[in-house]
Amino acid sequence: MARVLLTGATGFVGGRIASRLATLDHAIVAPVRRHDDHLAELGVELRLGGFEAVTPDLLADVEVVVHAAATAGPDLATAAAVNVEGTRRLRDAAVHAGTPLFVHVSTTSVYADPSGDLRVVDEDAPLVADDDEDASPYARTKADADRLLLATEEGPALAILRPPAVLGAGPTSTWGTRVPTAIAEGRGFPVARGRSFAFVHVEDLVDAIVAAAALDDTVTPSPGGPAPGEPLVANVVGGHVTVADYLDAVVDLLPDTVPERPGTDEPAWTGRYASDRLPRELGVAPHRSFRAGMAEIASAWTSPTQEQEERR
Repeated sequence: MARVLLTGATGFVGGRIASRLATLDHAIVAPVRRHDDHLAELGVELRLGGFEAVTPDLLADVEVVVHAAATAGPDLATAAAVNVEGTRRLRDAAVHAGTPLFVHVSTTSVYADPSGDLRVVDEDAPLVADDDEDASPYARTKADADRLLLATEEGPALAILRPPAVLGAGPTSTWGTRVPTAIAEGRGFPVARGRSFAFVHVEDLVDAIVAAAALDDTVTPSPGGPAPGEPLVANVVGGHVTVADYLDAVVDLLPDTVPERPGTDEPAWTGRYASDRLPRELGVAPHRSFRAGMAEIASAWTSPTQEQEERR
């Protein structure tokens, strides 16, 4: 059993990570901004204060940091405070405490917007510039966080995992709740319908995180993985459809007719994100389908929990 510090535990991805680690009997400490009954029931040790609660003393007996906290909000200052400065604080505390391993949940949004003739975006592709005003605050600050970690010369072994759209049901799920809610309310989705839509099921992402953190004793360790001074950077991609495929599936699951057809008909990038490094380095590969992810989302819309009802 390992002691794991998990950020973002009250979020969509972080909550799934917490549930999996609890099932594997690991001890979890989570810096949070508010109490969470579900995490407490899982046996998670909650430390109020968010990133302010993260100190070298807190990390003194932690073997793995899993950093899943992030904000995708539209305000650049807020995004920088969470995605960059929060990562910096966590990195500094882990370096000071001598934490052995740091697993960072990034995103394929960190890549500079691919040109129409680029067919494959791999892990060595250029990142969004921090002054790129055409990119979202989320993309800019997550790219800055990746650069910050990759520039750290001494410290924990580092794994950076970059998922695209994460499918699955949850009250804070971007693609399972927030985007469908926006479409249902007529706020639209101004993205080209023909653009490639890379996805990964949330449980496949958790599989990759657990493998990178070497936290599942039932899985034979891969000869690869992160090592001190040799960071592992890997996309975590389950497959590709089109934005139209996703939007049409959302329209089908909504109980009422949407006010307007979501998406645009502008020319779009139709390439893909490389997905070969993850199985080669960690021995795991996403396998859950787009249909499975959307079925889980549709089921939640058909039979929402009380918490989901309150958020809609």
